[in-house]
Amino acid sequence: MGAKGQRMMMGKGWLGLTMNGGMTMQKKLIVVFIFLILIPIVAIGYISYENYLQSINKNTKNYVAEVVAKMQSKLDDSVSDMNAISKIPLYSEELQQYLAHSQKDLDEQRRIDFYIGLMNNIRKDTYSVYIFDNYGNVFYRLKTDSVRSDLQSNYANWRSLARKAEGDPVLMGTQKLPDTVGGNRYVFTVLREIKDISSLEPVGTVMVDAGIGVFKSVVQELNEVTKGKTVIVDRDGSVIYDNDQQRIGVSLAGNADLVRSSGKSGSFDTTMDGVSYICTYTVSQQTGWKMLVYVPVNYLHKDAVLTRNVTLSVTAAITLFALAISIVLSFTMTSSLRTMTRLMKQVQGGNLDVAFQIRQNDEIGLFGREFNRMLRRIKELIAEIYDISARKKETELEALQSQINPHFIYNTLETIRMNAVINDDDEVAEMTFTLGKLLRYSINRGREIVTVEEELEHLENYVELLRYRFKNRFELEYDIPGELMSFHVMKLMFQPIVENAILHGMEGKDEKVRILLSARTEGDMAIFVLRDEGVGMDSMRLHLLRGSIQGLQAPQDGTRTGVGLRNINERIKLHYGESYGIEVDSRPDAGTEVRLRLPYKRG
Repeated sequence: MGAKGQRMMMGKGWLGLTMNGGMTMQKKLIVVFIFLILIPIVAIGYISYENYLQSINKNTKNYVAEVVAKMQSKLDDSVSDMNAISKIPLYSEELQQYLAHSQKDLDEQRRIDFYIGLMNNIRKDTYSVYIFDNYGNVFYRLKTDSVRSDLQSNYANWRSLARKAEGDPVLMGTQKLPDTVGGNRYVFTVLREIKDISSLEPVGTVMVDAGIGVFKSVVQELNEVTKGKTVIVDRDGSVIYDNDQQRIGVSLAGNADLVRSSGKSGSFDTTMDGVSYICTYTVSQQTGWKMLVYVPVNYLHKDAVLTRNVTLSVTAAITLFALAISIVLSFTMTSSLRTMTRLMKQVQGGNLDVAFQIRQNDEIGLFGREFNRMLRRIKELIAEIYDISARKKETELEALQSQINPHFIYNTLETIRMNAVINDDDEVAEMTFTLGKLLRYSINRGREIVTVEEELEHLENYVELLRYRFKNRFELEYDIPGELMSFHVMKLMFQPIVENAILHGMEGKDEKVRILLSARTEGDMAIFVLRDEGVGMDSMRLHLLRGSIQGLQAPQDGTRTGVGLRNINERIKLHYGESYGIEVDSRPDAGTEVRLRLPYKRG
């Protein structure tokens, strides 16, 4: 994702946070109005600005590339002309004969001077033409104000370069030479060896100097248009020309821009002295010279920046105007809501004798009408509740007067047990005694929270009665740590689960079914696990049972199994929280496991 996408996501996130915060409706409307106007204008302005910049950069690169190619072509033509000038001695047998002699008479010197004048006048930008023979003599005609002062010192080197080229021209980069007025002048040179036409033996060397005005005339027009810079370097990276004439002759080998301009031509963005430029370059196939034209980005983008600033100013003005309009509109639209808010606060304080005055038939009017209707209905319901409450008290009093005293039930069971003892029916007496304890434990409403030890004692009484019914076809075992025996749980949590394991675990099994009730602690949780070795259930039945426990659907088997487990699960969640409850796992012929998760605090 780019920076633009991130800014838009941040804007949306801030707007969502603002809308969901504690702002009034009036402030929310103001924010919405501003965003509906501000965001489109800013987005359009930003996109237009970016596209404008890209278009400018693209068009500039294309234009400069085309102009640079033409400039390079002009320079190649100038070098070609200098090469052609240096060829003239190769076609003159007369000149070659003069150069072959060590001694020249006056007439021969005049003829050599004639040829030099001819070559000097071919191009206006040619500074001087120098011809050397093999005897150290140099011939020239003054076309400028001074003669090169390095003719004798560099003659050997020039002759060596010309010899190595074997008749081909040697192009030398820009050289700085002193002039007669104490300043400097810059020239570049073409060297060529002169060979005798008949014997092909070298008889001398010709050197053609041209001023950097050739470069200046080519690049000056472009620099004036772009306000940029132009640098020309040779194959070795030495500066042949720059429009400031500050780096002529300086080697730029290893310069980052030279490294990036490794192809035949192209463009790239760069920075020089803290200023951003678009650099367009091209390499001459003839001379190997590389021309780099730097166009300052701030000059290119000045119109785009002006457009951006105008857009920002217009956006700011529109935003202020929209703010003023939105304040007026939001105040008008929310005045009725503020009135409604005041009325609701009065209702909250207990004053139901209020009413909203309906002035318009819009949504606010409809809301006010429903508000008034709601208040009337609340008054009616309050009156009904008072009436129902009074009648309910009368009904409860009548029910209390007619209910059977639980002590009467306990005393009756005790009488039955004593008669069984008198009649020597110990089994009936024991069952009656156990049933009495179960009934006393279940009906006692004074204590809804008991210890695990008390719950297990009640479970033993319940199981004792079931053993009479199922002829001892099951075994119930315990594996509970001692520290959990005093752990407090809700009453009657284990009995429905054990009952379910006994009733459904023994279906279709002749051998005894083993049932294990174990417990453990995990962090801040106590886990009770009841596992049987009964017939289990398939995945479909297990899915239905889990749905029944969670209250998503009614039991599918026509029994109260799902109802009992669901009742325990709901009691746990209501008492301890949604993080606790019952989990069931089962597989066919592998038994069923029920886990109770309860909160546990270590002492």
